[in-house]
Amino acid sequence: MNETTRRRARRLFAVAAVCTAALPAAPALAAPDQLSLIEDEKLMLESGPEVQAQALDEAKALGADLIRANVIWARVAPASNATKKPKGFNGKKPESYGAAFAMLDSFVAGAQARGMQVLLTPTGPIPAWASRCKGSAAARKVCKPDPKLFGDFVRALGTKYPTVKYWSIWNEPNLGSWLSPQYEVVGGVAVQRSASLYRSLAKAAISSLSATGHKTKTDQIWLGETAPLGDDPSGCSAQRKLRAPKSCASKIKKTSPSTFLRGVFCLSTSGGSLGGVEATEQGCKGYKKLGVNGYAHHPYTRGGSRPPLSKTNAGEITIGTSSRLTKLLDQAGKRKRIPTKLPVHYTEHGWQTNPPGVNDIFAVTDAQQSEYINQSDWMAYNNSRVKTVAQYKIVDDQSIGAGFQMGLRLFSGGARKPSYDAYKLPIWVSKKGANVTVYGQVRPADAGAAGTVEVQNAAAGSSSFKTVQSVPVTSANGTFTVELPDSGGVWRLSWNGITSRQAEVASK
Repeated sequence: MNETTRRRARRLFAVAAVCTAALPAAPALAAPDQLSLIEDEKLMLESGPEVQAQALDEAKALGADLIRANVIWARVAPASNATKKPKGFNGKKPESYGAAFAMLDSFVAGAQARGMQVLLTPTGPIPAWASRCKGSAAARKVCKPDPKLFGDFVRALGTKYPTVKYWSIWNEPNLGSWLSPQYEVVGGVAVQRSASLYRSLAKAAISSLSATGHKTKTDQIWLGETAPLGDDPSGCSAQRKLRAPKSCASKIKKTSPSTFLRGVFCLSTSGGSLGGVEATEQGCKGYKKLGVNGYAHHPYTRGGSRPPLSKTNAGEITIGTSSRLTKLLDQAGKRKRIPTKLPVHYTEHGWQTNPPGVNDIFAVTDAQQSEYINQSDWMAYNNSRVKTVAQYKIVDDQSIGAGFQMGLRLFSGGARKPSYDAYKLPIWVSKKGANVTVYGQVRPADAGAAGTVEVQNAAAGSSSFKTVQSVPVTSANGTFTVELPDSGGVWRLSWNGITSRQAEVASK
């Protein structure tokens, strides 16, 4: 039994104690064993051993159960810019990669030594010699990866890391920046192509993981890692169709996740089996169930620039439209494409802020980042299908042009944003008749050791907070809800020297 399993088991045992606590009636926990995931490859894989160790310590202190890393094929493969595979290279054998896995080795060992699990995502960009496209190395970097060679790469990873029990396959395959082409001209029509490409890559990865002892009986193996949005160039309607006018093939750089998944699972718009020419184009004949036990998704709302419940376009899947994803998964389960009722894991998520000197007009404020992180936690808590929530990243990117300013700390000097403690101690307050429901989580607490959280209130216009209720927290992941009279004003939580953000009652 691994450390995370032991923690979860002890926490679940402790849940029974809630029933005897002298608290007002509260709703049953929706997701008492939901995992918290943190991802920051810049700190953990690209900045040297000392920064890596510090980042892993910080992730542990923030309350992470699971650490994710994209394992980029081109970065570890030899001669990645060559158009021919190196002579004598055997991609199945870890030793063939030389010292390329050194930082990944210490990443896996360091996370596990701190009691955290690791999620590895083998993905492109790819070595030029692994592409079935022509042209320069740059033109080949994500173009038509060879499934067999990808399977060899995954086999090397599965062999090298027997203690890693969480795997997901490819990063954001519905984006042309990670997998191409998204659409391709076939018989005078633009045909969605990345879905069938992805299915072949997933089959190869699943087979290789199984061959190295990583099976769904013992490990978590997830499809997806899909991005939430897609293109809909004028006249192309890529949000809704697997076929588009010929002129659209070069215009569509992103496929909406709904359309992409219909292609992956060979589903019609009504949820039945895809038929006719579309079935042929998507390679649906003889479809065999994919051996996975979860689906990973990145539920950003407009790139992390809008509130969680913002309106979306057709086919997009954000945290506010998660039912679109579970509906597609259930349709695929019914058609035996995947197991039924597949759990959902949010594995990349966050909100873009505007650090000094950045001037990002699409960013949210620091206060909104804190609020939206907490709101999304509350939304996921109430969705029994969601088993993992994510924070990307710990520290903002220093490269502003192409960076993500979604961190909990600034890159310049590392100052903590308000979201740092808001992430540690989430709070969400919602109206319920004459009362309010206060949701919270003690993320950094060890198993069953959250202790008592003080729920505090300050009258409107006052800065003086008083403890309204002391809540013993014993749930599997430190989450709790408590129902209290609505006394107006603002609310906050206090635990172990940490104070949450100040929360007003959420409007419906």
